[in-house]
Amino acid sequence: MTKKTSMERYRPALHFSADKHWINDPNGLVFYKGEYHLFYQYHPHSTIWGPMHWGHAISKNLVTWEELPIALYPDELGAIFSGSAVVDWNNTSGLQTGEEAVMVAIFTHHGEDNEKQSIAYSNDRGRTWVKYEGNPVVSNPDLKDFRDPKVFWHEETSKWIMSLACGDHIRFYRSHNLKDWEYLSSFGEKYGNHGGVWECPDLINLEVEGEQLKKWVLIVSVNPGGPNDGSAIQYFTGDFDGRMFVTDQCESEEKWADWGRDFYAAVTWSGTEQPIWIGWMNNWQYANQTPTAEFRGSMSIPRSLSLENKEGVHTLIQTPILSDEMRSNTIFDRQNGSFESLTVKVPEQPFMVELKLNNLSSFDILLKGEGGNLRVEFDGASQEVRVDRTKSGLVEFSEHFASVDAMPLKSFQDALLLVDKASVELFVNGGRSVMTESFYPTGSINTLEFKSSLNEPVEYKQIGVQSFSL
Repeated sequence: MTKKTSMERYRPALHFSADKHWINDPNGLVFYKGEYHLFYQYHPHSTIWGPMHWGHAISKNLVTWEELPIALYPDELGAIFSGSAVVDWNNTSGLQTGEEAVMVAIFTHHGEDNEKQSIAYSNDRGRTWVKYEGNPVVSNPDLKDFRDPKVFWHEETSKWIMSLACGDHIRFYRSHNLKDWEYLSSFGEKYGNHGGVWECPDLINLEVEGEQLKKWVLIVSVNPGGPNDGSAIQYFTGDFDGRMFVTDQCESEEKWADWGRDFYAAVTWSGTEQPIWIGWMNNWQYANQTPTAEFRGSMSIPRSLSLENKEGVHTLIQTPILSDEMRSNTIFDRQNGSFESLTVKVPEQPFMVELKLNNLSSFDILLKGEGGNLRVEFDGASQEVRVDRTKSGLVEFSEHFASVDAMPLKSFQDALLLVDKASVELFVNGGRSVMTESFYPTGSINTLEFKSSLNEPVEYKQIGVQSFSL
């Protein structure tokens, strides 16, 4: 949520959006002295993608955001494409000038001739930035796509590690000072999905739930090639020794972080105890055409990350970050019953639906109103969940938007549904299966309907609906 006075119809209440103009990828996510920094790809002069800057916002709770002045502007080396930021606690870069620890941003300079990696630094808690006079710090090795550096400190080797997206693979580099970089290895030419260009990598070390160990996870965005068309995020689990990433997956295996159409370029915050990430809530198939006026683009809800190991298969778990204070207004709460059809009147978005069943039944959740009808279908026979937005309101602004998107689902324990002005985020089985979708109703959504699709009772343990106090 952002503090704004705008009453624009599709302005999210629960998610970050810039006050005006275009945004896409989250960049430079870093936590320092109680502040979560969110930088992002930003075009300050249009609601259409253009020369990229780094916009900037901060939050103390990942819910309420304060926009700050633009952090990085294009220059003679090119536009400011995606990247990351770290706190250089030990001043390995030698760029610290005062008492505050120096923050270093690592980003892609996108010029007409090539892409290369550069750095900038801040000695005032990220408020002002100076570009390093020795830029670029990593020159282009004659690759068309060479971008989106994600950097972290690797304790075991006492080095900074950089992951770079290089078209159809990821390259790894290391440095002792964030200025001088050495190539290490590459991964991915024969693994995973190659339906589009690889972008926005992130190499993170995650705890495996219920086990006293961690596992390395390599995040890779791909555009297009997603499971329901367009842009999406895949991930690989494996091991990293400070030089090479080796996956435990077979070459053809695809793991998707989010099966929806609108979750892309997600990366994690640097400096947090629990890994937390956030993604751009849009799809490159129609991102420039979505029917908003003053702004275009928003971020997902921030999500904490962990892993589950089930019979040797490691699955990413995403948990939306929602404080108890936010969800204090209960609209509907019913325990241990059944429905063939159940209707709940809901207030203006945002609101949240929690559902617990005994098994995977066949039923629909309908978000209904005078402005459209969004359907979330749970199909026990085909073992999948689908989001149908063909009648959800405005759909004709792009030939790619009206869709029925599917996610495989072998079993069902619970579901959490977050509904905002123009989006729905679905977390099934504790966040083991996730879908994020945008939609644009032409009027209010005021009714929530649970309906059996087989005309037989659906047994539930709990149905709860809560609105948010923001």
